[in-house]
Amino acid sequence: MSRSVQSNNMNILDRPLGRSGGRVSGSSDATSVSLSAFAYVYSELVQYHQGRAASVSELERRLESAGYGVGLKVLELVAYRSKEVRRH
Repeated sequence: MSRSVQSNNMNILDRPLGRSGGRVSGSSDATSVSLSAFAYVYSELVQYHQGRAASVSELERRLESAGYGVGLKVLELVAYRSKEVRRH
């Protein structure tokens, strides 16, 4: 079975974080696209909340609440993966 077919059948929790679609390529193109996408989404998130905040403290509060959910999911994923490594 080829590597690309295997990556399509992988659980989303088992896919690499740094590469799009679970590809294992030697080039940094996948990482560059991922970084560019992250920078764009982050910029849009900040602009969205900046336009709706009346003060700097409100902007900080809005960004903190938006980022909390993302950080929580990443933490869960890292903890899940570390437990899987210890089991094998």
